[in-house]
Amino acid sequence: MKKFIIIAVLLIVTFSAYTAKAQVASYWDITGGVSIPTGQFANSNYGELYHENNKAGFAKTGYVIGLDGAWYLHKSHWAIAATISYQDQGQLNANDAHALAAGYQDAFDVDEGAATSHGRYQSLNALVGPQYSFLLNRLTIDLRANAGFVKSFSTPEIDIVVTDAGIPHPFAQLSSTATGFAYGGSADLRYRLTKKLGIILKENYVDSPGIDITNTSRVNNAGRLDTKQPISIFQTSLGLNFGF
Repeated sequence: MKKFIIIAVLLIVTFSAYTAKAQVASYWDITGGVSIPTGQFANSNYGELYHENNKAGFAKTGYVIGLDGAWYLHKSHWAIAATISYQDQGQLNANDAHALAAGYQDAFDVDEGAATSHGRYQSLNALVGPQYSFLLNRLTIDLRANAGFVKSFSTPEIDIVVTDAGIPHPFAQLSSTATGFAYGGSADLRYRLTKKLGIILKENYVDSPGIDITNTSRVNNAGRLDTKQPISIFQTSLGLNFGF
């Protein structure tokens, strides 16, 4: 994120002199594309005994659809921009469940461990922030920093059963509908086809310290215990741009 900010500042300083006289128009757009989890959100490693990875999200590459817009200050290349996006980051697969089952079996030192999962990562991002634009004839380059929130509609529920001496002990990591702080930045290319219509290619990064996760029926804190799931994603989208 720091590198993104530094690059954005350098680009603004370098090119603003060349585009100072060009006029930009407020716009909105609708986009769709691919959403790629990164960092701990994409991690699918259970971790080692007594050093379990409590932040691994097991998230998968999915899709994103978004609605976006920017409103320029009077005779300025600075704008207030906002975006709302919905993304799906998939669900745990059979290999994930197997890794979790083996990890809990070792952590609890029991005869058997089993894990099943259902549900998906589905969420909404709502972000707002400043944007600066460079106008190069029909092509416009936008750089933006923003902050807001991520609203989870669901996360994968994980049901675990550890069995010792023939006695099962079930517990679960529940699906979360929590809301968390989020921030990020984006860069996009807009190409004007007509005075009011164009196409847009957007690269977006969103990071959140995490959403709260509830666990039930835990008799102790042995093994992996996720109570706050961090979220970080890169998104590449293509769409239609409408000026007004």
